[in-house]
Amino acid sequence: MLLTREDIRRNLLASGLDLTHCWLTAGGALVFHGLRSVTADIDMGCDTSMADVLESAGHAVMRGEGGRRRFHLADSIDISENWAEGTVAVMDGIPVVSLEDVLTLKRQLGREKDQADIAAIEKALAKE
Repeated sequence: MLLTREDIRRNLLASGLDLTHCWLTAGGALVFHGLRSVTADIDMGCDTSMADVLESAGHAVMRGEGGRRRFHLADSIDISENWAEGTVAVMDGIPVVSLEDVLTLKRQLGREKDQADIAAIEKALAKE
């Protein structure tokens, strides 16, 4: 299922997550910044205190690189501890990382599927 900006906003506000300890990144951030109309899932970063809360609440934990915790919540929400951190602005009630930080993330991931996003972000930043 593809998610629009309003779908993302509605899902995050209904999730019960403390949005002061997490931030929208990747494709969802590109939707909020207007560079995409939809995304397949909601990728979030969170601080360690929120990861502790999620783990204590019984959410299944996957361990990634360096022991970083990752959680999959209902409604296509994936949350990774201390991931894609950077400058965050609240947009329509949702904390969203900057385009510069999404660009850094996508370059680090180095995936073929991110190349079109990288080009779109670079173009948007050049216009600013």
